[in-house]
Amino acid sequence: MQSIKRWITNNLDIKILALLMALILWFYISSQYNVMVEKYYEIEITPVNLDNSLSIKEIREKVTTGIKGPQNIVENITANKISGTVDLQSVLEPGEYIIGVDILTPKSTQITKIIPESIPITVEKIVSQVYVVEYNLIGLPKKGYSLENEPEIVPKEILITASESVHKMINLVKVDIDISDISENTEREEKVTVYTKDNAVLDSLNLKPDKVAVSIYVRKGYPEEILEVKPRIIGKPAPGFYISKIEATPNSLKIFGEYTRIINIDYLETIPIDVNGVSKTLTVKVTPLLAEGIYLAENQETLVEVQIQVDEKEEEKVFEDITVKPRNASPFIDYQLTPETVQVIVTGKHSILEGLKKEDIKAFVNLGDIELETVKVELEAILGVSMVTTIPEKVVVSTKR
Repeated sequence: MQSIKRWITNNLDIKILALLMALILWFYISSQYNVMVEKYYEIEITPVNLDNSLSIKEIREKVTTGIKGPQNIVENITANKISGTVDLQSVLEPGEYIIGVDILTPKSTQITKIIPESIPITVEKIVSQVYVVEYNLIGLPKKGYSLENEPEIVPKEILITASESVHKMINLVKVDIDISDISENTEREEKVTVYTKDNAVLDSLNLKPDKVAVSIYVRKGYPEEILEVKPRIIGKPAPGFYISKIEATPNSLKIFGEYTRIINIDYLETIPIDVNGVSKTLTVKVTPLLAEGIYLAENQETLVEVQIQVDEKEEEKVFEDITVKPRNASPFIDYQLTPETVQVIVTGKHSILEGLKKEDIKAFVNLGDIELETVKVELEAILGVSMVTTIPEKVVVSTKR
C-alpha cells in the first residue's frame, strides 16, 4: 500500500501536467470531428450506360458541388475523390436531352448543392461508312529505275465506324508509301491514316482493316509520254483588242521521266509570253517548262513557235437624241415628224467608234412619197461601221395646218 502511495505521490506535478495535456489533446481532437464545414468543388462528369449504337456529340464536362462534413475530412477531400455521373440508360434515340447529375461523395459527408443539377446532352448515331484508300508516295526509286505503274492497294476500300459528326470531318483516307531508293518489286503492309480538311489526323477511330497490303512494281529505265503543248499567256492586249487564236508548233512533245512525276502531268506549259499592250499578231519562240525529273526525248524540237493572233474588238456605241431631218420634201407643205429624234446604235471596230461623234450621225427620212403616213428612218453611210440600228425604226409623218 505504501508503494502505491509513493508511486502516486512521486513526481506528482509531472503526472498532473501530463493529465492536463492529455485532456487538452482529447478536447482538440473531439472538436475537429464535431465541427462541420462546407466546401465547393468543380468535378468532372462521366456519362454511363449509353447504348452502343449511340455517341455523345455535346455534353457539359464539369459541374460544381457543395460537400458538407467534419472539418478534418472535408479539408482532405480533392475533386478527383468525388465521382460525378449522368445515367443515359433511358436514352435510346439520337437527340437532345436534359439529364440529372448523380454525385457519389466520400464517407461521412453529404451533398449540399449541385450546380447545375441537370445538364444538356446531345446524342447522335454511330454509323459505318466505306472510304476509298488513297496513297501518297514518298521519295524516288534508285537512279535509273522507275515505278512501272501505280501501287496496288488491297483492299482499296475500308470501313470506318464512327459518329455522324466525325464522318463529316473526314476528308481523306490515305497510306504513305516510301519508295526511296527501291530497285525491285516490293510488297508490304501500310497503316491507314484518316485526315480532316485541315490535314489534322483523326485518331482512335474504328477502322476495318486498319492496315492494307501494298504492292510496288519497279522497272529499269523511264516511261515516255506525248503531251500537248499549251502556251502560257500573261498580260492583256491593248484596249479594244483581243486574242482570237493561239497556235503552237509543234503542238505536242515527247517526254520521259520517273513514273511518279509523269503520271500527274496532263500537258506542257511554255515559259510565260507577255502580250501586254499588243495590238497586232505576235510570233515568238519559247521553251517548254519541265518539272524536276522530267526530260524532253531526243530528236525533236526544243523550242516551240507560238503565234498569237490579235484582232480588234467589235464594239457597240449608242447615240441619243439624233435629229431626224426630212429629205425630198415638197417646199409647199410643212411636215411634222413624230418623234423628231431617235436613238442610234452603231457596231464597228474599237478604233472607228472611239473617234465617232454625235455630229457624224446623219439621220433622215425620204418624203418623196407624200402618201406615206409612216416612214423608215435612214442613215448616211459611216465608214468602218458594220451595223446601224435606229430606235424607233420608223417615224410618223403629218402635215401642219
